[in-house]
Amino acid sequence: MKFSLRLGVLVSSFFSSLLWSLNLLLFLYTLLVYYLLYEVPIGHWTASILMISLPVAWACNLFFILFWVLVRPWRAVLPVLTMLIGIPFWRRTLTYSQPGSNSEKRPMLQVMSYNAMGFNKYDIVDTQRPDDANKMIEWVLKEPSDVKCFQEFYNDNSSVVFKTIRRLEKAGYPYYAVLHPPEREGPGKFFGVAVFSRYPIVKRGDEVFDNFNGLVWADVKVGADTVRVISVHMQSMGIRVGGMLDQTETNRVKSNTRTVLRQLRQGLTLRRNQIVRVEEFYRNSPHPIIICGDFNDTPYSYTYGKLRRLLRNAFEDAGRGFGFSYNKAPGFLRIDNQFYNARFLEPLNYVTYRDVKFSDHYPIMAQYAIKPREISKDRTPRTHVEFDF
Repeated sequence: MKFSLRLGVLVSSFFSSLLWSLNLLLFLYTLLVYYLLYEVPIGHWTASILMISLPVAWACNLFFILFWVLVRPWRAVLPVLTMLIGIPFWRRTLTYSQPGSNSEKRPMLQVMSYNAMGFNKYDIVDTQRPDDANKMIEWVLKEPSDVKCFQEFYNDNSSVVFKTIRRLEKAGYPYYAVLHPPEREGPGKFFGVAVFSRYPIVKRGDEVFDNFNGLVWADVKVGADTVRVISVHMQSMGIRVGGMLDQTETNRVKSNTRTVLRQLRQGLTLRRNQIVRVEEFYRNSPHPIIICGDFNDTPYSYTYGKLRRLLRNAFEDAGRGFGFSYNKAPGFLRIDNQFYNARFLEPLNYVTYRDVKFSDHYPIMAQYAIKPREISKDRTPRTHVEFDF
C-alpha cells in the first residue's frame, strides 16, 4: 500500500515537473512572439509562422492558468504574467468601441471593402442560379458607403446581371478606378481590384502583383479635402480548411498537408514582397490615406504588423467584437482590414456585415471624420510611425 502511494506521488511529481518545464518553455516562446510582433524585425517565412501562432500560444497559457489554479495556484502566476504582457496585442483580437459622434460637423467619408468573389460568377456555372448573383449585386448597390473598394470584382458588358460597372454608375457611383484587366477575360470583361466613388476621383493608379492580385489607388475629392483610398488584394494561401477536414485517407491527408505547408510558405513570402510595395504607396502619398482590402493574413502576421507600425487599424479603434471577416472554415479569421492615417482621419464607426453571406468574405465598413483643414493642410509624404499601444 505504501509502495503504491509513493509510486503515485512520484508519478504525480514527474508530470507536474514536466508540465512546469513546458510552461517555462511556453513563456519564453510567447515572449519571442511578442518581440517579433512588436519589432517586426524580419520577414522570413519562419518568423511569420511564429507570429501567426500567437492565438495558439495564448490558448496554451489559458490552459496552464486553469491547470495550475487547480493543482498549484502559485504557479499560475507565470501564465497570468505572460497574458498580461500581451495586453497591447489583445485589441487586435477583441475590441469594443461605441460609435463616435461628429458634433463638430467635420466632412465625413464612409468606406466599404468587399471581396465579392466575382459576384458568384463561377458558382452560377454550377448552380444555374443567377438570382443569387443579382441579390448580391443589389445589396452592393444599396449599401450607402461613399467609396466602395472591391477585390475579385467582376464585370461583363454582355451580361444583364454582370454589367456591374454600369449598374454602379446608375446607382450614384460614376467615378471609378480598376486594376488593368487581364487579357484572358476578353472584351468588356474584368475581374480584379476596383474602387468606386460618389465623389470625384482626381487621380488614380494601380499595380499588378500577380494575376488578379494587386492594388488600385484613387484620390477622392471630398469638399476641400482629398483622401487617397487604396484597395488591395494580396496573395491568397490557396488553402481550403474545409477540404482538409473532409479527408479520411491517410495518404491523401499526408499529401495535402505537404501541399498546405508549401502554399503557406509561398503565400507568406509573396505577401512579404507585396507589403513593401504597399508601404511605398503610403510613403509617397501627398494626401491622407486609407488602405483597405483582403490581406489574406491574420492580425498577428508580418504584413499586418508592418502596416500597423505606419497606420492605425479601423477595427481596433472603432470596431466591436472579434470582427471575423472570413465566411468559410475555420470561421474565426479576420483577414479583411482598413488601415488609416490618424494624423488626418478619425474613425467613428466600424462594422463587419456578418449577415451578408453571399461571398466567402463578409463586407467591412468604416466611417471616417476628416480632421480640420488647419491640422491636415500639410500634405507632404509621411514616414512617421503611428504605431502605439
